[in-house]
This record gives sequence, structure tokens and C-alpha cells, in this order.
Amino acid sequence: MNHPMETDDALPLECENLERFLGQEEARVHVLRGVSLALQRGYTHAVVGPSGCGKSSLLYILGLLDRPDAGQLAIGGRPVAGLRDDELSRQRNELLGFIFQFHFLLQDFTALENIMIPMRQLGRWNEPTMRDRAAHLLDAVGLGNKLHRPSRHLSGGEQQRVAIARALANDPEVILADEPTGNLYTANSTRVFTLLTELVRRENKALLLVTHNPAIASACDWVLTMSDGQIVEQQYNPRDRESDKSDHVGE
Repeated sequence: MNHPMETDDALPLECENLERFLGQEEARVHVLRGVSLALQRGYTHAVVGPSGCGKSSLLYILGLLDRPDAGQLAIGGRPVAGLRDDELSRQRNELLGFIFQFHFLLQDFTALENIMIPMRQLGRWNEPTMRDRAAHLLDAVGLGNKLHRPSRHLSGGEQQRVAIARALANDPEVILADEPTGNLYTANSTRVFTLLTELVRRENKALLLVTHNPAIASACDWVLTMSDGQIVEQQYNPRDRESDKSDHVGE
């Protein structure tokens, strides 16, 4: 993918010729067939395609939740092949924010506590800073009045918004999202997508999301179409970026 405005800085995430097989013998399926892509800071990228084309498998490999059978993956210019599980876990927690299609919250923990879990694992901030950051993130997704409500007492859409805030907890360089707005009403879907795109452009992050929502996809800078385990089309949506150019770090 040849992005405009490329810099000499290491790309936040890139992969080359990823291959992935699932199943054994006669049931073996070639899920990914030589997928290559590169994410650019300050840009949003959508992956679209029919169910079963390999979108989620690709996302899980990029998010260091699965390993490819072949190919190369680098985060921040550093190859991840050969890293121990604890090193992969550290990179995933520090550099990546993953928004799952299903929220996977701890039901007996409050919204605030769920967001603080990855911050505690990373150990970057003290307790008051973590609480303030978690409260700020919940306010950003419209849940500032439900900080101390146990997750089991939140609606499905509210739990998904907590999960989105949790993905941003450690200020990741790359945000990966699997249908992040699929369980949200239109108003909340728009709010969350706007939050993510503004964050990407203001703080020079990269976003890659899998979506079946054509409106969400068309609002991204890049649309990558997958079919049968391959990226078959890449479309760039040019926009007037001068209005937020001053917000880009290092530009």
C-alpha cells in the first residue's frame, strides 16, 4: 500500500505475505493467502469483504492473538517472529488496542475497573492517574455517569462502549477493531467512530477496523477489500486533511 504523506519513521504496523491454515488434512482450509499491508500513522483503514474471507483471522494475527503459518509481521519496525509469549503479551498491551466484536468484560467489575485492568498490567501510571484516565475515556464514549456501575448492569451497547474505552486505556499506537460499532445504535455508532477517527488524526495513531457497515468503511481513509483470503482491492479516499494537519505529531 503506497500511502501519501509517508515519512521516514517506522510504520506502526506492517505485514508481508501472511499465510494461515486452519483445520487438519481433508478439513484444512487456506484462510490467508499471502496478505501484505502497511498502516500509516494518522490514517484510518477499513477491511471489508464477505463472511469467511479471512478478515477476522487477519485481525487476530495483526493483534498478536494468533500466529501466522508463514510471512512476516512488524510493529513499529520491529519484527515479532521469534518473540517469546511474554514479549508478545507486552507488545500487545503496550502498543496495540484491540476492540473485540464481543466485549469480554469482567461482569462483577465496574466500568471503571474494567478499563483500569490493562493499565495495571502495563504499570505505566500510578493509581490516581489510572482512575482519571479511565474516567476520561468513559466520558468520551458517553458513559461518564456510569463509572461505578458493574458491567452486568450495563446494556449490551454500553458494555461495548466500555470495551472500546478499554482498548484505548494504554494509549496504543495502533487500534485494531473487529466490528466495533456492530452492536451500537446509530447515534452511539457515529459517536464512537468519530471518537476513534479524531483520536487517530489528532494523536497520529493508526486504526484498522473490520466492518460490514458501508457507511463506516466509506468514511475511512483506506478501504481494503478481501476475498478468499487475499486483499484484492485497495481504495484511497482523498480528503481535505489541511484542517487537522496541525494536530499531527511531527508534521
